[in-house]
Amino acid sequence: MADSIKDYLNDIAKQPLLTPQQEIQLGRRVAKWRELKNKTEPLTPTEQREYRSGERARQQFIRANLQLVIHVARKYEKRTRKTLEFMDLVQEGNIGLARAVELFDYSRGYKFSTYAYWWIRQGISRALMQSDAIIRLPSALHDLLYRANRTSHELGHKLGRTPKLSEVADELGIKPADLANAFKQCYSVTSLDRSVQTTDGTTILDLIADPEVFDYEEDQNIDQLYEYMEKYLDATTKQLLIARMSSEPVSWRELEQQIGISRTRLQDMHRRGLGRLRMMMRHPLAGTPLDKCQGQQFR
Repeated sequence: MADSIKDYLNDIAKQPLLTPQQEIQLGRRVAKWRELKNKTEPLTPTEQREYRSGERARQQFIRANLQLVIHVARKYEKRTRKTLEFMDLVQEGNIGLARAVELFDYSRGYKFSTYAYWWIRQGISRALMQSDAIIRLPSALHDLLYRANRTSHELGHKLGRTPKLSEVADELGIKPADLANAFKQCYSVTSLDRSVQTTDGTTILDLIADPEVFDYEEDQNIDQLYEYMEKYLDATTKQLLIARMSSEPVSWRELEQQIGISRTRLQDMHRRGLGRLRMMMRHPLAGTPLDKCQGQQFR
């Protein structure tokens, strides 16, 4: 694979760049090709020759600018998520380049590379939006967010401060509420199993507050809670609940090592133990000593 990429890069490096005069000449032929391509009537022999000439000009235009695609694609190599390889980005950029060649208006007087750069970047960016993002958003929303970020940056330089959302919305010609809603949909996503910066392998999931944990200070009588633990829970479940309900919960990884039971089994015991305690706190008379309720499931 590395050899094929190297051969491709060496091949396109041999393609000579176009001069401004050549861009105008090729652009004129491509414009004629585009006109004949959209024609519904049969082409005359002269038009057929012009069509083939325009197709050759189009191919020459593309080959002469493949190095520009490589230049743009390399800017995306340092991204975090890489679902697309480098040559995939190049391919998407080549599609954008071909589109730029077809739409280039040579009569405006600007360089083709300036015009093509936008199309190449758009082709690569849209491919990344669809492939790298965990949650896919509509292309129109991505375009709005891109314009909003660019406008915010430009306004920041102009005003000498961070612009307000309403100011950015005014520049874009949209309602502030619509821009705010767009930003709400643009957020980072990560895995709950991702490790945090600790030495014991603690994950994000281990640090999320358990919604089933009792609020000792406001909702429960702590002495009564420990009394029910002692009366209705086995020693292992009681140890597990105390470890997880403390102000600094013990991670599941540490509990696996301490108790010698798999995490899945520990979490199941934790859920059942909390369910039984909750039932006891709400309905004290419904309690049954532990040795009389083995095997029951409590919710």
